[in-house]
Amino acid sequence: MTDEEVSISIVTFNDAAILEERMTILLNIFKLNNISKIFIIDNASTDNTSKILEKISNQEPKLKLILLNENNGFGYGHNQAIHRTTSKYHVIMNLDTTPSSDLLLEKMTEYMDNNQNIDLLSPLVKFPNGEIQYLTRNEPTIFDLSIRFLGPKWFKKRQEKFIHVNDGYDHNQKILNATGSFMFFRTKSLQCVGGFDERYFLYMEDTDLTKSINQYGNAIFSPDFEVIHEWQRGNHSLSGARLMITSMVKYFNKWGWRLF
Repeated sequence: MTDEEVSISIVTFNDAAILEERMTILLNIFKLNNISKIFIIDNASTDNTSKILEKISNQEPKLKLILLNENNGFGYGHNQAIHRTTSKYHVIMNLDTTPSSDLLLEKMTEYMDNNQNIDLLSPLVKFPNGEIQYLTRNEPTIFDLSIRFLGPKWFKKRQEKFIHVNDGYDHNQKILNATGSFMFFRTKSLQCVGGFDERYFLYMEDTDLTKSINQYGNAIFSPDFEVIHEWQRGNHSLSGARLMITSMVKYFNKWGWRLF
């Protein structure tokens, strides 16, 4: 890799309890892959997250710390890095996501170099126990998103079709709805579509961005690249459900209200 090949952004919020452990793991991997810039954007944490980040950044010259005064959401946070980076490729990832091999980022870079028609590369995502996370999803409809609130036993075949249980995880394919836990972008493509739509505070912003990328070029899923994601999600809570519904309304207002 050249010095300006790959940059990474991670958004934090009240992550003091896990921050030092996670950053130790990730920084070691980033160094092995010669990542040019590591943007850490803190969304106005109210715990000791910012103090811990300042301590780490003082020891890591490639770490670019952005401390926000207000939490304007996941996409807004990542956009602070997307609008600043000058790298060839940019990775959006969660703090709780780990590349499954030390040189994964280098291999993904080589793959993108050899496939100039790809604008977004989405990897196979697994739980820490090795089970697949079913995140190769269809473009959403109102029905598909609504029945997911009922639990996995309702309209089971339809839910399995939505997440491609039977045909979505063993071969390369176009992806219509990639997960924001790890996204490997061609930076010029990401910047051309404007990064994340900041109207979403949380949820649906990755779905929205995937659709924008596919209108511009190509988003591809490949099982040849794997990451581990702990999947610390909050949409099963009442507040999380409200956020999800709000984002769903924004998404369908933007792209059209498709029932089925």
